Amino acid sequence: MVRKKTDKERTLIINRIIELVKELGRITTNDVVAMFGLHRTTAEKYLLVAVEQGNLVRHGRCGIFRDLRATIDFDLKRFSHSKAAA
Repeated sequence: MVRKKTDKERTLIINRIIELVKELGRITTNDVVAMFGLHRTTAEKYLLVAVEQGNLVRHGRCGIFRDLRATIDFDLKRFSHSKAAA
């Protein structure tokens, strides 16, 4: 059985998530699960806290982004690619 994370551990993970989003531009729930070995629902809770604390943007089911510009760039890339393939 997995033990509960302490407040300090939770804070460290959430701060690291914020840092990663600012470095990479985007992070998803699956990324957080893989990086930190968390359960999916726990990762989603941590992402919600990270969005509130780090002034990040949640964009549907695509993950969290550092700002609106990163969200727009992601959508442009995603939709431009799908139209080019058609």
